[in-house]
Amino acid sequence: MSRRLIALLLLAIAPLAACGRSASAPPAAAGYRLFLEEGFRNAAETVTVRDSGTGTIERELPIGTPAPDWSRYYTVTPTTGMARLTVLDPASGRVLAQATIPAGYALPNLAFQGPRAGLSPDGQWLALTRQTGATGHRVTSFLVGSTSLNRPFTTVRLDGDFVFDALSNDGKSLDLIQRMSDPNHYQVRLYDVPSHSLYEQPVVDKRESKEPMTGIRGDSVADPQGNYVFTVYARDAGPFIHALPLDQPYAWCLDLPAKNAWDIEQQFHWSLAINQDGSRLYAINGSSGLIAEMSPASLPKVDRTAQVALNTNPDLLAGFVTGADAKGARIGGAALSADGRTLFALGDTGIVGIDTANLKVRLRILTSETVDSIRLSADGKWLYAAAAGESKLWQINPTTGAVAGEVKGSTNPWALLWAEPKS
Repeated sequence: MSRRLIALLLLAIAPLAACGRSASAPPAAAGYRLFLEEGFRNAAETVTVRDSGTGTIERELPIGTPAPDWSRYYTVTPTTGMARLTVLDPASGRVLAQATIPAGYALPNLAFQGPRAGLSPDGQWLALTRQTGATGHRVTSFLVGSTSLNRPFTTVRLDGDFVFDALSNDGKSLDLIQRMSDPNHYQVRLYDVPSHSLYEQPVVDKRESKEPMTGIRGDSVADPQGNYVFTVYARDAGPFIHALPLDQPYAWCLDLPAKNAWDIEQQFHWSLAINQDGSRLYAINGSSGLIAEMSPASLPKVDRTAQVALNTNPDLLAGFVTGADAKGARIGGAALSADGRTLFALGDTGIVGIDTANLKVRLRILTSETVDSIRLSADGKWLYAAAAGESKLWQINPTTGAVAGEVKGSTNPWALLWAEPKS
């Protein structure tokens, strides 16, 4: 079941779970622009842009790929015999650049929900993908080029079923997932774009080079310097983080702690957050309360693990959301404060603020609410929280945990994608 349909179901059952909810908050402070997905609008997945103070919808964007800082936004539109790649300013909706590309190419869709992918971590390079042929005889093609659209794209053609995974900051290394006959078995492959060559050997953990790669993709984050992409995978043997260097033919597989390694549903509640200088990475499970902390500089070591008591106040709605969310990872399940001292994470109900110095809970926020997504504003001043079932969108002081206000007018907001101050 997709999150879009889940949002509609939540609206239908919300009155059954309304007792005990927090009182309506005053209007949120003005001056911020919020990008979110809410409900199922106009028979298509779209990104809604709302004003924080009035709740007014400023515009809707087609689903696409945002730059890391949301300064640019990429969409692909099929046209007769071709397709159009468009670069937008998401704040204003203004078209910044356009290019015509061959028919059938699209922005990579990694999780089948939320924004698309395809960008290098610094936002300077873009990959588009296309597949042709029947099952068992797939041909996968990619277009790789500068996001400025001022030069022709390089075409990559591979026999087999390949999916985009990551692209290096120099645009030369294209990391791919090669799907095997077993749907849960895959190989990570590295393609060198300048030489048009696929590395003969799959990308593997140097410590376990013969162990087959299995799992279902979950949350993912790139470090700000673009050296690594970290992705959580769920599997029968227990969850792990796939730490992928973007210019090397190897990776690290870091096992995550698990109470019940076989519990695939619980594994989908892992979320990742990385601090602004890329020195600390946190993984937290919003169901079990388990935390793992590591440093990209000391891989494959996991520095610390801990268990926190998440606020659990199960009711009809919380039980429904937990079961539905097992279909995929949350968007915005964790966030770090601007100073890196507080890790915010979703529990079964509410939000917890965890002190990163000792990995202990220091804040509990909206304890009676079922929160679906959180996002720290780009300037670090506000933490925003969305609840689809209650059609609520809160503005929170990340230092004190106090709810400062509510963004009015939102309908079933299930994913907070970005929040920025208006210039």
